[in-house]
Amino acid sequence: MSQSGPSSDQMASNNKKMKTPEPHNTKEEHCHRLSFSSGDTSRTDKGEITCTEPGNIIEVLKRNEIFCKLMKKVNEREVVIINEKGAIAEHFPCCLIKEDELLVIRTFPKTKTPAIDEKRELAQGKELEQGKELEQGKELAQGKELAQGKELEQGKELEQGKELEQGKELEQGKELAQGKELAQGKELAQGKELAQGKEQQKSTYVTFLVVTKAGKYIPISELLKKQKLNTFGPLCIYAKIGDTVKSALESDGRFSDIVSEKSCVLCEVPQKHACITASTVVNNIKDRTFQITLTEPRKKKVNDTKKSKISDTGIKSEGDTTQPSQSNSSATSEEGPSVGNMTQERQEIQANKKQKYIPMPDSREIQQILCDQFKRLQDHMKSRYPQGKSESEVIELMREEFGKKPESFTEVYRLTELAEVTTSVCKVEHEFIEGTGFLLFDNFILTNGHLFKDKGVLQGKTLSVPTTVTFNFDNPLGSGQWKVNVKPEVVALQYGVDRWGRQVDYAILELSTPLNGYKFPPGVLQKYGPVPQTGGIYIVGHPDGGVKKMDYTTIIEVEQRNAAQIKHLGENESSIMSIKESILADELDKKFHEQIMQGNLHVLTYNTFCFNGASGSPVINPSHCQVINGIPVYGCQVIAMHTGGFLYKCKETQETQSVIEYAIPLRTILENVLVYLVDTNNVQMLARFTDVAMENPHLFELIEMTHTNPNP
Repeated sequence: MSQSGPSSDQMASNNKKMKTPEPHNTKEEHCHRLSFSSGDTSRTDKGEITCTEPGNIIEVLKRNEIFCKLMKKVNEREVVIINEKGAIAEHFPCCLIKEDELLVIRTFPKTKTPAIDEKRELAQGKELEQGKELEQGKELAQGKELAQGKELEQGKELEQGKELEQGKELEQGKELAQGKELAQGKELAQGKELAQGKEQQKSTYVTFLVVTKAGKYIPISELLKKQKLNTFGPLCIYAKIGDTVKSALESDGRFSDIVSEKSCVLCEVPQKHACITASTVVNNIKDRTFQITLTEPRKKKVNDTKKSKISDTGIKSEGDTTQPSQSNSSATSEEGPSVGNMTQERQEIQANKKQKYIPMPDSREIQQILCDQFKRLQDHMKSRYPQGKSESEVIELMREEFGKKPESFTEVYRLTELAEVTTSVCKVEHEFIEGTGFLLFDNFILTNGHLFKDKGVLQGKTLSVPTTVTFNFDNPLGSGQWKVNVKPEVVALQYGVDRWGRQVDYAILELSTPLNGYKFPPGVLQKYGPVPQTGGIYIVGHPDGGVKKMDYTTIIEVEQRNAAQIKHLGENESSIMSIKESILADELDKKFHEQIMQGNLHVLTYNTFCFNGASGSPVINPSHCQVINGIPVYGCQVIAMHTGGFLYKCKETQETQSVIEYAIPLRTILENVLVYLVDTNNVQMLARFTDVAMENPHLFELIEMTHTNPNP
C-alpha cells in the first residue's frame, strides 16, 4: 500500500499470527477462564468463571452464584449473551470462548403474543388444565394414601429381605470390586486410546456473523423469531466443519423459518459482492459477516391469503350497503370448533373476529379524481405511439425498445481469455506479510513494493527473509497448487514518489526454477493496455491470504470521486469519527487522500472487497475491442496494479472497510522499471524486457522513447 497509513497487507500479517484454538473434548485439557458483566447500566453485576468441564455457555454461567442471582433479578426478561463478535446462542460451546474473554449480559422484555384471542385461549386452556390438575390431584392424594399403606406393609417385608440380601451383596460386592478394578484398568487403558483417537478425529468449529438488518424481500420483522434481538446484532453463529449454512442457521434457533426458504442466500457485507447459498458448507466462511436475503419474493401461505381476502372486504365505500356474504361467515366458523361446544366467553371472542365495516371518508370524490387522472394518462400514452402505424408495427417497435438486447450476453471466448490471464496471478508471502503478484514475463513477477518495506525484510537490494510464491491456489483444498522460492536479489523496487511526482509502489522479483516438472504460466506483459476512462474492470488476487478471488467493479472517474465518498459516508454515518481518525490523523495520509480526491495523482479509483492480502493484484479491462477483418473482437488487457485504499474499522460490525481503493497504472510502473534498469545498468534484464515488450503494440512508443531519452 502507499502512503495512506498502514497497508492492508500489514493487517493481514497480524491476522495470520492469530490462530483460533481448537475446541476441547476432554476434561483433562479443558480449562479456561472467562468473565461476565451486566450490560444494564443500572446494575454492576460482574463475575469471573474458571471453566473446567466442556459444555454450552449457559451451563457454564449457571455454575456461578453471581450469575444465578442476576437471573433472579431479571426473571421476567429475555437474556442475551454477547461476546466480542456478537450475540451468541445459549447453546454456544464454551470452548469457543477465548481465554479471559468478557461476556456482556443484556436483557429485554419477553415478547408478548400479538393476538388477543390467542391470549384468551391460552388463559382458558390454563384454567381447564388447572381444573384437571385439581381433580387429578385429589385422585392422586387418595391414591397416595392407599399406596403409602401398602408401601408400609411392603416396606417391612422389604427391610427383612434387604438384610438378607445385604449379607449376600457384601460377599458378592467384594468379588465384584476385585473384578471391577481389573475391568476399570482395562477400560481406562482403552478409554485413553479412544480419547486419543477422538482427539485426532474430533470436529472443529467455525463461527460466522449474521447482521440483523432487513434484506432483499425480507422485512426486518420477519427475520428473527424475537424482534427485540434486532437491536443486539450481529448474531454470532457456530457450526461444525462439514455442516451447511442452512443447518447452522436452523440449529441456532433464533431465526424464523425464512432461513428454510429455497431462495435464501447470504450476501457478504459490507460489499455484498460474494453471495453463498444455504446449501454451502461452512468450512470457508470463518469469521465472515453476512446479510440474509431472498433471490425472489416469498410465497404467501394459505393462511396469509385468507387474511388478505378478509381485509380486502373489510372496508366499504360510502353508500355501499352490501352485507357480508354467508360464505364468509361459514368460513369463519370452520376456523374453530362449533359454537355449541364453546363457552360464552369463547363465543364472544369468535364474534369479535368478524370484520367491522367502516365507510371510507370522501370515497366518491377520490374515485372521481382517479378516473380523471386515468383518462389523462391514457391520452398521454396514446400520444406516444407513432401516428399512422398499425398495431403489429407498434408491437414490433416495443419489442425493439424493451426486448432483451444481445449485448447483455457475454461471449464464452472472452471468459476463456480472462481465465487464462488469471493463471499468472500468484500469492506472495514471507513471515511478516502476505500479498499478491502476477507473472510479468519469463520467471519475473510484479508485486507491490510496500510488501518489503518493514524493518529487517530488505537489506540494500537483498531479501533478508525467505519469500515464496504460490501458483494455482484456486480452491480451498489446495489441489493443483505449487510453490516456488524467490531469489534473494531484488531486480527492481520503488516505493513513494518518482522523479515526475507520480505515486509508485512496485517490486520485480526473480523466481527460482520450479520443481517437480511445473512450468510457469504465460506472462501478462504482452497483455498490457492503456487505462480506459470508464467501464467495468476485474481485480484478481488473494484477499486475506486465501484462495484466488475475482471481483468485478467499475471505475470511479475523477469527477465522481467526491460523490462516491459522500455516498459512502452517508451509508456509514456511525463510523464517520473512525474514518476521520484513520484518514485525517496523519498529515501525510491526509495530503495523499486530498490529492487522489482532487485528481492530482495519476491513479485509478474504484470500490472493491479486496483489502488484506490483495495488494499487487492485476486490474484487468475485459472489454478491449479491436476490429479484425471488419469484425469487432473483444479481449482482456492488464491496465494497472491494485495497491491499497483508505481503511478503517466499522463501528457496528468491527469489520475492515475502505472509503475508496486505488491502483497505479501499469504504464507508470513500466516507465519507472525501464528507467530503473537503465540507471542501474542492468543490460541483460533490459534486453529481455525490451524483446518481450516489443511484441505489444501499446509498448512500441515507450520502448523507443526510453532508447532515445531515459526520462519519458
